[in-house]
Amino acid sequence: PQQRLAPPRFRPPPATIPFDGVMSIFKAQAPAKPTPPPVTPRTEAQELASKDTGAALTPAFLGANQFSDEKLRQAAPAAYSALEQSRTTGAPLKKEFKDQIAKAMMEWAIRRGAVCYAHWFAPMRGCNAQKHDGFIDLDFSSPSVVKPMKKDFDGGKLFMAETDGSSFPNGGLRQTHTAAAFNSWDMKSPVFVRNETMYIPSCFVAWTGMALDEKTPLLRSMGAISKEGVRMLNHLGDKVSEVRTFVGWEQEFFVISKDAYLRRPDLMAANRTVIGAPPARGQQADTNYFGQIPPSVAHYLEAVQKEFFLLGIPMTTYHNEVAPGQHELAPIFSVSNVAVDQNMLCMELMQELADLHGLYVLFHEKPFQGVNGNGKHNNWSVQGILASGGGSLNLMKTGANKEDQVRYTVATACLARGMKLYGDVVRCACIGAGNDHRLGAQEAPPAIMSLYPGVGMEAHLKAVAAGGPLEGYAGEDKNLAYGAAACQTVRVNAEDRNRTAPFPHCGNRFEFRAVGGMQNTAHPNTLINTVLADSFSAWSDLVEGGMSIRDATAAMLKDGMPAIFTGNGYGKDWPQVAVQERGLLNLHNTVTALDEFAKEKNKALFSKHGVYLPEEVDARAAVMFEKYAVTIKMEASAMIEMVKTGLVPACARDLKTYEGTDLGGDRAELYKKLTVVLADLESVAAAMPHDGDEATEAHYCSEKIVPAMAACRKVADAVEGVMEKALYPFPTYSEMFYGHH
Repeated sequence: PQQRLAPPRFRPPPATIPFDGVMSIFKAQAPAKPTPPPVTPRTEAQELASKDTGAALTPAFLGANQFSDEKLRQAAPAAYSALEQSRTTGAPLKKEFKDQIAKAMMEWAIRRGAVCYAHWFAPMRGCNAQKHDGFIDLDFSSPSVVKPMKKDFDGGKLFMAETDGSSFPNGGLRQTHTAAAFNSWDMKSPVFVRNETMYIPSCFVAWTGMALDEKTPLLRSMGAISKEGVRMLNHLGDKVSEVRTFVGWEQEFFVISKDAYLRRPDLMAANRTVIGAPPARGQQADTNYFGQIPPSVAHYLEAVQKEFFLLGIPMTTYHNEVAPGQHELAPIFSVSNVAVDQNMLCMELMQELADLHGLYVLFHEKPFQGVNGNGKHNNWSVQGILASGGGSLNLMKTGANKEDQVRYTVATACLARGMKLYGDVVRCACIGAGNDHRLGAQEAPPAIMSLYPGVGMEAHLKAVAAGGPLEGYAGEDKNLAYGAAACQTVRVNAEDRNRTAPFPHCGNRFEFRAVGGMQNTAHPNTLINTVLADSFSAWSDLVEGGMSIRDATAAMLKDGMPAIFTGNGYGKDWPQVAVQERGLLNLHNTVTALDEFAKEKNKALFSKHGVYLPEEVDARAAVMFEKYAVTIKMEASAMIEMVKTGLVPACARDLKTYEGTDLGGDRAELYKKLTVVLADLESVAAAMPHDGDEATEAHYCSEKIVPAMAACRKVADAVEGVMEKALYPFPTYSEMFYGHH
């Protein structure tokens, strides 16, 4: 694969060679012997960054391929001012300003090597979509019958593009005979250049205005939390112009060789191994976490970081994760819609660069059984932007003064209420066939949604609920001494970390730890934004109705205290306590969670805050049910193919080795059992109902196909444990974990 790393640009044939057909050109240029590939492939960004020491950290490099506000301000100051007002107030932009913005973008992008543009958007399918159009048009002012081409890109092309809405997941919102759908630039997310295309982060809606994507509801939810957050803060005496949500994501992933990926039908079909015995060395020795990164992966991640810097993504951290072959990277936080775009770009770019290095990246929540899976921790904060222009107020961080303490107490009480009343909505923010293998598996939080504010804050909230004042919890950082003169005493958070909680507080933010590695984080953030906006609204209603600020906060806690839990979320007794004593929901898998999503109370929630219409809620539920069923069916098909065409024939060859001896042990019986469980799985898969709705199919997959797959896997993995190694037809876990090192 490495011979494909850096293909040279096409060279014309030497002048001495006559042109007698295309093949002669390639023959003439073919080297006599293959040129060994470079040990470490280097991208253009790495080459640029290595020309001068520290070049990758200079202003000329950082964000060079991102069209920032500053670049627009310099190129078209009047248009920039109009844009700034429009994206704050929603006021329409004049055509002249749209054209000026488009021209400035095009000229900049062309200087960065672009010849095309693409509206880049997020349909309800997990990965982004794009259509490439050239920066050209016909010159209709020419008198020629055949019009010449000219360079062109105007405001009409930037702010609107049309495509087919029926060919994307839509949950019944679109049909083939009513298919029109439209893109429009998200003006708060900067465009960027990759290769020869300028990408325009965009929304995607139907002709009816209903959302067909993940970005549009996210922006609506950000508007909702801003509206209700400003209303709430004004009651506290804080004069703010808007409230913004911020996200800092942490992306976990596995890296394997591209060759191993191409020899595993299950990975190619579903990004998950559906069979595979555990290796002798897994994660039991705890040697991988924060260990030395294997050289091949280190070179790859160095390339990834340089590309991120060029694109304006502040990717600061990468390290080994717990499982062998597993790693994590994370940028500095950004405003939510930009952070979501950066994460989607991250996953695209990582896969693209992995191919250049002969590697493949797995973001799936559970690609390998028996070791940790991949999450995407969603660090989330809410901040009020001061109307005076003097900074912001973090609602998720307390402080030494009374105002900070009151603000944090009110916000936490509102969040607790939302977690209790809409735990089903929050649970639907982290659903998926992959995440079903991960949640509650001693590597990720349980499927019960609870809030961890810290032990000290929990005591303070209980005191407030009992009649105490809102102020009093400063959450003051504490000194931590190492007991060694060589180490300085450091300041650390007032509260310890709780990684068993799905929603723990982390000093200045809450971390939604249950989000899955493959998810588009727009959906989780849409839901938690809406839930908190509703509690802000309920709190303000009470205050405006005459209740005191303290009593309104206590009312939030009356609903929300059962959702606050500071104990061990992995404890065996927690599920029973959560359900029976606290009234929390234990929606243990995707289909049980989705059964709750489109309930009337949730439709009312989304409608009230302008995030989803009732029809859009039904459509989302249908799409999520369908996605679950499609995933399980693909996994089952891959398992049947691998066992039937790979493992069973290998069993037959293995048995021949032992013919005429008594060394075969119970192999014949075990191999026969494999054919029995395979037949059972085929029968269950064939009986899949096709005359019901998406929910019916999803429930069948969960209740029938998943158990049949588990039974088949158990035997298949046992077969791998006794089969002659040379006969096993697929890369083993050991080969995938360590083969690329």
